[in-house]
Amino acid sequence: MVTIADGRFSLPDNLLYTKNQHVYLNNDKKTLGLDEIGYAFLHNPNELKILVEDEVKIGIPFAAITTDSGMTTLNSPCSGKIKQLNPNALASMKDHTYETGFIIELEEITEVQPNLVTGSELQEWGNNEVKTLVRNNYSFKIIEIGDSAVGKTAIKVRFTDNYFKKDLKTTLGVDFGSKEIKGEYISSDILFSGTYRFTAKMNVWDAAGQAMYDKIRGMYYRDAKGALMCYDVHNHLSFEHLEKWREELEESLGKVPVLLVGNKIDLERKVTRQEGLAYAMKHNYLFVECSAKTGEGVDDMFKQLAVEIFKREEKLE
Repeated sequence: MVTIADGRFSLPDNLLYTKNQHVYLNNDKKTLGLDEIGYAFLHNPNELKILVEDEVKIGIPFAAITTDSGMTTLNSPCSGKIKQLNPNALASMKDHTYETGFIIELEEITEVQPNLVTGSELQEWGNNEVKTLVRNNYSFKIIEIGDSAVGKTAIKVRFTDNYFKKDLKTTLGVDFGSKEIKGEYISSDILFSGTYRFTAKMNVWDAAGQAMYDKIRGMYYRDAKGALMCYDVHNHLSFEHLEKWREELEESLGKVPVLLVGNKIDLERKVTRQEGLAYAMKHNYLFVECSAKTGEGVDDMFKQLAVEIFKREEKLE
């Protein structure tokens, strides 16, 4: 028996497994089913339909499983005559995957697909598959930096709680909030035909901007995956101070995905959009203007940053 992810998943080493669909074949019991990792990939399947009656054939779908997000079909890794169908397999699939959770029992097996995974190959294959399974769920620490009173706390509150309070007090030390978002990335690689979808918990750390906190603020940068560098479009001095914040950020974290944020576009401008965009392009930052007061641009900018961090984490570009 091979155990994966600290015992979360089990793969009996006497079974044969298809590399992509996680269909298992038990040669001794002559059963076909879905292994524990494959079941986890489906995220709570709710309906099973068996598509064959008398026989299975290599590479031909033998069952379809429906989930809240769609349907997947399972292809047979062997050919043979069917002894019995198990239409109630879903009820046992999670906890008794390899005993009563089988989908089909065969009377005889006449041919087996080559290159199935088994034996000594299982550990490495299973570990790689679990990495793919957990890849869709992330937790990203995001640091907000910028001068005091540019609206960092208001941005965080608008994002996490979707409200605006005019008289928010100046942050003392650090503030924190989080929100889960759905992200989507379509690769620019012309050979890639799919879309990466993921869920990310955005843990937003709002560090105090006053000079008196300079010495302790560095600790809040630790382990951050990305940053919002914020200025106030109504306050040109906050824009002029961006260099100081950039230097502090790079000294603490090196190069990480950064979104340059021009806040308070609901007020009279003292910083043009062109100035902000030019600064972002110079340092290869993402750029957005927003209003924490109205909510304009806030959700979209966190999604943009999440995608950039996701790409970096998965080395997609």
